[in-house]
Amino acid sequence: MSIRPAFTLLVILAVVLAACGDGGEESDETTATTEAPTTAAPTTEAATTSAAASDNSATEGTAGGGSDVSFDLTLGTVLPLTGDLAAFGPSLTEAAGIAVEEINTALEEQGVSGVTVTLAATEDGQTAQGPGVEAATKLVQSDGVNVIIGAMASNVTIAIAESVAIPNGVVLISPTSTAPGITDLEDDNLVYRILSSDVLQGEALGDAVFNEFGEGATVNVGARNDAFGTALQELFEARFTELGGEVGESLTWNPDAPTFDTEAQQLVSGEPDGWVIIDFPETFARFGPSLVRAGGWDPTLTFMTEAMRNQDSLNEIGADALAGLRGTAPTSEGAPARAPFDELFTERAPDADLTGFEGSSFDATIVAFLAALEAGSSEGSDIADHLQSVTGPPGEQYTFENLGDAVAAILNGEEIDYEGAWGPIDLDENGDPGSAIYEVWEFDGSEITTLETFTFGQD
Repeated sequence: MSIRPAFTLLVILAVVLAACGDGGEESDETTATTEAPTTAAPTTEAATTSAAASDNSATEGTAGGGSDVSFDLTLGTVLPLTGDLAAFGPSLTEAAGIAVEEINTALEEQGVSGVTVTLAATEDGQTAQGPGVEAATKLVQSDGVNVIIGAMASNVTIAIAESVAIPNGVVLISPTSTAPGITDLEDDNLVYRILSSDVLQGEALGDAVFNEFGEGATVNVGARNDAFGTALQELFEARFTELGGEVGESLTWNPDAPTFDTEAQQLVSGEPDGWVIIDFPETFARFGPSLVRAGGWDPTLTFMTEAMRNQDSLNEIGADALAGLRGTAPTSEGAPARAPFDELFTERAPDADLTGFEGSSFDATIVAFLAALEAGSSEGSDIADHLQSVTGPPGEQYTFENLGDAVAAILNGEEIDYEGAWGPIDLDENGDPGSAIYEVWEFDGSEITTLETFTFGQD
């Protein structure tokens, strides 16, 4: 997104206004509500531990302060429950709620009574900038969140960052936004993401397409005209031509256009060897029929990206018409805690779709808490100062399965290295993860399978 695998994508996410709240009354249990303007979203019970103090900052000491550490951490999500990435948002929302449950279990296990962690609300960002900013503003102004988990689409994440999170000193962690422009935001160290930049996916996609079609092959390239689509298009074309391929037609389209017949005619022109199409499911559901009407397009010669790696979405668009479609996507296959997380998610949210991206919002929630605990504070700037520390070396490695031990280590003044359900994380100074695993996937007309995986490290 800009997401990036099993699209469903996704599922996540936004930012808000008002500096971190002052604690508030303590409670034994808080229910996280889900508000979706047009679609009912999953609800998650977020039990909080009883608080010993109502101030957001630690009363005595920070990391290593032991049982006297005290703060109230309030999180909220801005994820797409409707719109282009609605296939992913509900499941990513569920994953964030499950993470809060795991956090509170770990705190109770360690007898930490001075810290409360609450999922205040889940908001529908609608995969659009305006609604995303509105949702994030509500979380900040009305719910007093310290951390926003969201969004999934890069253009929505950037809008929330610039309009809500940065001005209000709130930490924003996107589960899936991948646009390169996020790296260079003047963000006061407040914006982070779990999926890697498309600088890496551009290389992965270029390699996969070149390996398929070979030197001198010509591909036509089309992309949605937004922060995700245009940046990845440029990165792919640079890599593909560097390897020895040629780009024929290169075009973008407005995702909100009423028809796509003209763009489809251009995309199929020139008898290319193949195609690269960068789009989201809801838009491609309208663009695909235009391609079929234009004639000459072959899904078996087409590569797409993670946002389209959603089995249900492809079946709904037209299984027969899309059989043989391939693509690249970031993946959490082989991640330190992927398998146990999948089991946990299926147990806690049996009615939700497991798209493969859920670990991204789960990890975003966990690392926000661990950073706050190490800081001994829920102030945005304090959390931001510790996110890099708790997600990478040095320090003993912990997963969510021994989260209570990680809590104890932090309170004892020890360094930790959280290993996630999505991946090792290892956030760098720009808020980007340190490496990424990508896959080449294929849709056979009913299911998606992984053809190969490969790993890229950040420069």
